Amino acid sequence: MITGFNSDVKYRGLVYHVQTEDKGKVNPLIETLIYRGGEILASRRLPYAELTEGGPVTEQAISRLMEEQHNTMILEVKRGGFSPTTEEGVIEDLSLDEIVLAFLAARAAK
Repeated sequence: MITGFNSDVKYRGLVYHVQTEDKGKVNPLIETLIYRGGEILASRRLPYAELTEGGPVTEQAISRLMEEQHNTMILEVKRGGFSPTTEEGVIEDLSLDEIVLAFLAARAAK
């Protein structure tokens, strides 16, 4: 099992906790949970059993998948995806790189 990632992310004065972990060789799954005030708001699971069928997967490859999923969920928090308000279109607490990535992702989705 690989050590996971834990991040606290502020959005509009609220603190969200993003936690990503590997469930191990017996249960090859990467799971990311988003918490606010101890309540789970969302989860994302990425099974990677099919990667192990071709032989052993390196810890580095699994760690890279974990980091990508973790950072994606952080970006969703920063874009307001889990905000208690329904107001959209406001992006705050983002670096310029994150704003550009959010713009490109939205453009690619169209």
